[in-house]
Amino acid sequence: MKATIVLVADNDAENYGRKLMLKAHRYGRTGFEMARLPQHVSLKQPFAIPSLENMEVFFDGFAKELRPFDIEFCGMDVFASNVFGGAESGCMSLRVKETPQLSDAQKRLNEGLCKVFGPCPAEHDDDYIFHMTFAIGGADYESYQRAYDELVKSDYHRTFRFRKLGLLYYDDDDIIPGTYFCYKVCDI
Repeated sequence: MKATIVLVADNDAENYGRKLMLKAHRYGRTGFEMARLPQHVSLKQPFAIPSLENMEVFFDGFAKELRPFDIEFCGMDVFASNVFGGAESGCMSLRVKETPQLSDAQKRLNEGLCKVFGPCPAEHDDDYIFHMTFAIGGADYESYQRAYDELVKSDYHRTFRFRKLGLLYYDDDDIIPGTYFCYKVCDI
């Protein structure tokens, strides 16, 4: 079992991400896999947890340490992805400007996890780029590239206030569609 701790989008950012998901689908038939989760900015990629109950206790405490802050989108990216195994697919996301407040929240999260649970390695711990994914899986990479080629023509520089923390839970370590969801959300 795995978990991810994320900053959950406010209503405006959620609606913005959902509109982009639909636009990507209209241009590239990319599907709606990302609709399984609320729009979010991860503070850490999925990592193994000893128990959901212990992680929930940690999550509740960490949420009390944070305060709402702004997330600024500064561009759009498309990547090849096989996050769900099988054939290469794609991922489209809005790039997030890294700010001292965002970096500090990530650093405190990683330090807190290590203190409570020991090392909690996750993919991209050393090279993580903050982002908000709005389309993933569901089509071949060329479909994602086609959608990106259309969507990137617009300006995506926008700022939204994020006021919630989310605990994503993965019941299957391989992160198979249908085995994960947003387990809990707390105000920060």
